[in-house]
Amino acid sequence: MRLVTKISLYHFLLSAVVLGLAGILLFIFLRNEISREIEEQLELQLDMVAEELGRGKQIDFPLVTIRKDNEKLMQMPKMFKDTLIYDHVQKVNEGYYYFEESKRIGRMPYRIRVMTTYIGWENYSKTIAIIFISIAVTLVLIGILFNYFISRQIWRPFLINLKRMKGYSVSSKEELQLIRTNVTEFKEMNMVLTDLAARGKREYTALKEFTENASHEIQTPLSILKARLESMSQIALDANLVKPLNDAKLAVTRLSKVNKGLLLLAKLENNSFADKQSLQLDELLKNSYEMMEDLFQHKNLSVKFQLKDKQVFANLFLMEVLITNLLSNLLSHTASGAKIGIVLNDKEFTFLNEGAVLAFPESKLFSRFGKGAPGYKGNGLGLSIVKQICVLNDWQIGYTYQDGMHVFKVQF
Repeated sequence: MRLVTKISLYHFLLSAVVLGLAGILLFIFLRNEISREIEEQLELQLDMVAEELGRGKQIDFPLVTIRKDNEKLMQMPKMFKDTLIYDHVQKVNEGYYYFEESKRIGRMPYRIRVMTTYIGWENYSKTIAIIFISIAVTLVLIGILFNYFISRQIWRPFLINLKRMKGYSVSSKEELQLIRTNVTEFKEMNMVLTDLAARGKREYTALKEFTENASHEIQTPLSILKARLESMSQIALDANLVKPLNDAKLAVTRLSKVNKGLLLLAKLENNSFADKQSLQLDELLKNSYEMMEDLFQHKNLSVKFQLKDKQVFANLFLMEVLITNLLSNLLSHTASGAKIGIVLNDKEFTFLNEGAVLAFPESKLFSRFGKGAPGYKGNGLGLSIVKQICVLNDWQIGYTYQDGMHVFKVQF
């Protein structure tokens, strides 16, 4: 729910509660005032009847009842109540107020009752409710609309700046430009965001330069070391030196791959591969497999393809890396003579291979250098790079183990 809508909703609820309480209080106040006014009018009317009786006149007024010649009447208190009288014309019960009082006129005790009709409180309440609700709804709607448009205008700079922040990247050459506002809180927020973006850009630039320089500086001595080890392997060596030399060569080769992988991950996390194009994914897969086909045949792996035409909009280099890493994962973790399946359709890209249960938790599968049981050499950077490429393209990658098969699934 948007902030402006939420504020308007709270305004409506608060207005409804306040106006509802005001309506109830208004009804009670009006009821008491009207009842008091009717009582005063009836009391005045009764006094006028008593005056007429004192003058010896015959009283024959409608809605006036007079009793006399009983001393007990003088012991009765005043009474102001309401009652119902049947209307023979309209054939309904009508509401009446009556006022009774005992008076001694001359030496004769009298009990006089005067009555007046009134609109029932149900009718009063309906009329008041209709008028009040109409006014309340009108005021609330006007207030909500006014509040909505005013709030929208006030929050407009914030929403524009929020949109600019979403589209901003520390890797871009342009500086963050935020729209100015005269609201103090938004001014302070703009200052904080601008400073934060500038610091992020400086840190990104420093990290990028460090990563590139470190990779370059490490790669050079690695190349020299690898060349020297290759030269040494051509020389006749003592049998005791052959194994250490081979181990050193393998370590240098792995270190070189790790260096390149870390550099690639750094570039992926900084979104350094913005250039994208339409690619035929099934063709890329066939080409990548052909380059590694000898390795699969060497392990006597049975590979079954189910490929459909599929186009994706992505970076060519990253797609080649993704496919190569997944194929390499199949090659490295599938026993000789096992089965492998590769399925591509319009919605997903699936790699399947036979194998034992993972030697480490599934949660570490896409982690860098994930470790498992003793003796397990780790899962390296390959799947971490695959995961980051999927994140960069807004794809989902998942893993399951079903019926003795490892299943990696990339959903577009």
